[in-house]
Amino acid sequence: MEFNLSENTTLVADTARRYLKDHYSFDVYRAQLALTDHCDASRWQSMAELGWFGLPFPEAAGGYDGSLVDLAMIVRELGASLCLDPFVDLIVAPGKLLELIGSERALAILQQIITGERRIACAFYDIHSGYDIHNPSAVLNGNRLSGQKAFVADGGAADTVLATVRRGDELALVLLSLDDCEVSRYRALDGSRACSLILDDVVIDDDAVIACGDQLVSALDKVLCWLQALDCARMYGAASALYERTLEYAKTRKQFGVSIGSFQVIQHYLVDMFIDLQQLESMLLMVSVKADADDERQRQHACSAAKAYFADRAVRLAQQAIQIHGGVGMTEELDVGHFFRQITHRSLTHGNREYHLDRFASLTDTNT
Repeated sequence: MEFNLSENTTLVADTARRYLKDHYSFDVYRAQLALTDHCDASRWQSMAELGWFGLPFPEAAGGYDGSLVDLAMIVRELGASLCLDPFVDLIVAPGKLLELIGSERALAILQQIITGERRIACAFYDIHSGYDIHNPSAVLNGNRLSGQKAFVADGGAADTVLATVRRGDELALVLLSLDDCEVSRYRALDGSRACSLILDDVVIDDDAVIACGDQLVSALDKVLCWLQALDCARMYGAASALYERTLEYAKTRKQFGVSIGSFQVIQHYLVDMFIDLQQLESMLLMVSVKADADDERQRQHACSAAKAYFADRAVRLAQQAIQIHGGVGMTEELDVGHFFRQITHRSLTHGNREYHLDRFASLTDTNT
């Protein structure tokens, strides 16, 4: 079955590809690894001018009503170029959450994200809660907040965080300044910047609580589906770039006077990689459509299927690329190993393979 992208989506993808080709090289990536702030001012401004900041959001909030498929095409190109700019972490994740909450306060903050006035990260995970975002260990008693948040993807550049906490028997979302937290920043496996937060009896204002209860749970679940789909998009972009580089290497690298691509075992590897890549593309298109569906079970079923599949096949493709390249594939000077780390990291974020296999099985049992 042939799936053709719309003209607008194709334009978005082509624009992203050209922009990153002109502004983001492997040398830029390697230099960025050493920086604590991954928001380069000129590139951040260029992304805003391209309309990326407003793409996934409604016109009423200053956006362009773009679809998740449009967004996936941008993130796919970010993955293919190893781009570490925190577009998803500081624009898409907080912005989509605020849009879905939909209160006057939330939409006002969303407009500040779209205009680039604020850089807000999302603190969904706790050290002791695993991938369960519905049961945070951080607790809000009255106006005092205590606990820890972990694995907060912030690009080293956020000044504010939207944190999930427990208030009595319900889930709540609070807006915190990072100046009020004890912050430990570090580099993640893929080179991106993340941080952990310690909240030691932090006093918050009444208007710091953005949402709570069932409305928040529903919004969180949908945002998480978006982020899982975008993990797949980034892994596909990296896998596609890896396949192209490995195919070219097999044509040019010689042993015993002939290119290694003439060896049958290498040909089998390349065929397996090609088949995996085609299947990954199909899964990406599927999850980019279904992760935005109104039906919650359908969304989660599709996202778990895609994320579990990517965590298996994209990682396998990356491993085969390393094996064909040999020892040089693990050197810092070649981008192959960096793509491998990116794919491995994204296979673990927002639920690893085991987590999604279990959720997929439970959702399938419920459907039957």
